[in-house]
Amino acid sequence: MDAAINKHFKQGIESRKQLTGGYSFKTWLLTLTSGQKVVFRSNSDFTTGGGRRIIIADIFRREKFFYDNVNKAMGNVCPHVYAIDDTCENYETPYQISEYLEGLPLNLCFESLSLSQKQNVYQQFGELVAGINKIEIEPRHPYITSRGSWEAFFAGRLRERLLALVKNQLISIADIDKIIHNLHNEKAKRTLSFLHLDMRFENMLYNNGHIYLLDAENCEFGDPLFELAALNMNNYTTEPFMEGYLNIFGEEQDFSDNLFYYYQMERCALVLDVYTNEVKDAEAESMPFMALFNKLKKMLSELVEV
Repeated sequence: MDAAINKHFKQGIESRKQLTGGYSFKTWLLTLTSGQKVVFRSNSDFTTGGGRRIIIADIFRREKFFYDNVNKAMGNVCPHVYAIDDTCENYETPYQISEYLEGLPLNLCFESLSLSQKQNVYQQFGELVAGINKIEIEPRHPYITSRGSWEAFFAGRLRERLLALVKNQLISIADIDKIIHNLHNEKAKRTLSFLHLDMRFENMLYNNGHIYLLDAENCEFGDPLFELAALNMNNYTTEPFMEGYLNIFGEEQDFSDNLFYYYQMERCALVLDVYTNEVKDAEAESMPFMALFNKLKKMLSELVEV
């Protein structure tokens, strides 16, 4: 780590503190000899439960692309990324060094806010999400041309998520085939929007009435309804949130669209894979996500083409 910091900043590390970070990354807050604070994140490549190989340096570069474009469009609401290195010459695994943003994690301070402050946070949150979703990626960008249509891409991602749950008998191959077959009947209205896809209070900072967004390693470019489906599952789509979202996005989103339910199923499957296959939580079957997953499984496997 010292060699990595010296390579990019030509100075040493005064102090280091390991942070909780995201589930997939080792994360440290470093204070450099100049007093500057930076965040250092690292991990090794790995394979998902659905069999997809995750290249960490690619995730870091994608996250930087997301941050750079969001900050350009909306001001500095995300950290600046200083460096990404996957040579393993100066550190044992690929790493990313980014700006440290001052503030408290929103999940740790939200309950202490007044009612009006909470409503303001939700409205800001909605405006932030809408501002991000209004940014569209160039359709000829490699992130788009390499994956094909959004619908086909999402169908593959949903199948991957669901296959990881077959060994737990949470779903059968036959049900997966029915769900994916029915999904091919759906068509998204917008397919190039910037999506964070992990907008939780844990991934946001609160500082003097303003909120900032971190941890965009799960970012994608597709249907904004996917973003809202994920947020709705965490009960974030309150009335002030939706007011803020509509103020900026300017277009109502249809929560009764079948795609909304497919998107929720993908998010449910992701959570259940983590809890049942990685964390191995014995209480996972009683989680609200399990109940929603079972409800969606029944509904989406029985859809009839009109």
